[in-house]
Amino acid sequence: MKSAPETMAANPRLNEVCDDLVATLKAFIRKHRIRYDEYHRALSFLSEAGDKQEIPLLMDVFLEMTVNDVTYADRPGTEATVEGPYYVPGPPSLKPPFVLPHRPNEPGDVLFFSGTVRSTDGAALAGAIVDLWQSDAEANYSHFNIPEAEAPFNLRGKLTTDQNGRFEVQTWVPSSYEIPKAGPTGALLAALGRHAWRPAHLHVKVSHEGHAMVTTQVFLKDDPWIHSDVVGAVKDSLIVALTKHEDPADQRKRGLERPYYTAAFDFVLPKVMAKAA
Repeated sequence: MKSAPETMAANPRLNEVCDDLVATLKAFIRKHRIRYDEYHRALSFLSEAGDKQEIPLLMDVFLEMTVNDVTYADRPGTEATVEGPYYVPGPPSLKPPFVLPHRPNEPGDVLFFSGTVRSTDGAALAGAIVDLWQSDAEANYSHFNIPEAEAPFNLRGKLTTDQNGRFEVQTWVPSSYEIPKAGPTGALLAALGRHAWRPAHLHVKVSHEGHAMVTTQVFLKDDPWIHSDVVGAVKDSLIVALTKHEDPADQRKRGLERPYYTAAFDFVLPKVMAKAA
């Protein structure tokens, strides 16, 4: 007789999470008395989301911020938030004075974004890497809805802090925008009566040797969607004000001939505990 087939080694964590998820879904079905017609509509929706590669977008809208909050609940320093779908690895490393790559006719208002990077013990972190990316003033991201050939790494770049942990970079004021809504995720939001808008923001990854990297977003205070972000990624500690500068003499010092804006944000990175030998 053939012996019974060997089973794969059990993964305790996977078993625990899977069993709890199934039990939660079964309780949900009973609580809301989900019928077969609703069940099959849900299956069709998930199949369509998969076919159109929208599962990451769907999770980003409804669940990812909860995962973010659980992951970093006890971590000190600057609050983290979701990376989003528009990060592109390998942006150019910039040299001072820092200016993000841009088109000759880059639309919108010039923004000088500045700040410091410090450790949780207050020490300035010289040479910290600030990886910055954003939409343009017309809600477009390079490599996505700005063709790469037209503007490679437009409004994307890495810069380093000076000996005092400071940085300043010239960019352009980003725009609020709607997430893609032509597919199933947009259809679900419409059926729920919810909008698809994200408030204007700058994406940032900040890192330094011996410290945990933080991935976060810096939001502009007076954006009309600041309190109703479709992704729910806004945190009060990440909101900054824009200051407009209209003095012609001040503009000339910046090499500009029109008003510009400034915004500042200070990043704090937690130390990584050294592993015992």
